[in-house]
Amino acid sequence: MSTGASEALARPDTPSAGPRGAPVHIETNGYVLRSLSPADVTPRFAAWLNDAPLRDGLNLPPLDFSLERLRAFVASFNDLHHYFVGIFDRDQGALAGFYTLDVDLNHKVGNITTGLDPAFADRPVQAATIDAFLDHMFAFRDVDKIIARVLAGNRAMVEKLDASPRFHFEARLRQECLTASGERLDLMLFAAFRTEPKEDGTAL
Repeated sequence: MSTGASEALARPDTPSAGPRGAPVHIETNGYVLRSLSPADVTPRFAAWLNDAPLRDGLNLPPLDFSLERLRAFVASFNDLHHYFVGIFDRDQGALAGFYTLDVDLNHKVGNITTGLDPAFADRPVQAATIDAFLDHMFAFRDVDKIIARVLAGNRAMVEKLDASPRFHFEARLRQECLTASGERLDLMLFAAFRTEPKEDGTAL
């Protein structure tokens, strides 16, 4: 599951200065979601983050993260405007994937991206964790709306979001993204809202 590139991932050498928020920590359905730290960076993490399939899904140029550069990048997220949240298998302790969220605090709107270690491709990692992640952001991080920007060609992700009870289709932006090869791609926008009822009929 991949969505359009986050602001931070698109500019991996941009440091984050100023105040910091409280780290994220969520436990749900056999997973622990928590703010990544430089200590979480491993050769395995760097390898799949640099892999072409993940970059293509996010429409990113080559990242070429070394371990040192990736640790500095992880440290730049401030849990206020920019979140980099790891999804860890609770039993194994392994990093299965991540969510990023870039938040405009003035408008209380966030843009979400996600990525998955290919070793966990046969497990419903995001399906098991997205509700808890959204609920946390809406309840504790002063966010009212979360937007997923998905390349139209990413049919699997478009179908998942289209079937989701939490996300609603908002728009198709034609020829919105330019690839490294010069091709222009359409972008699909889906959004989740703090005021929307959850599956149990309640709202945050």
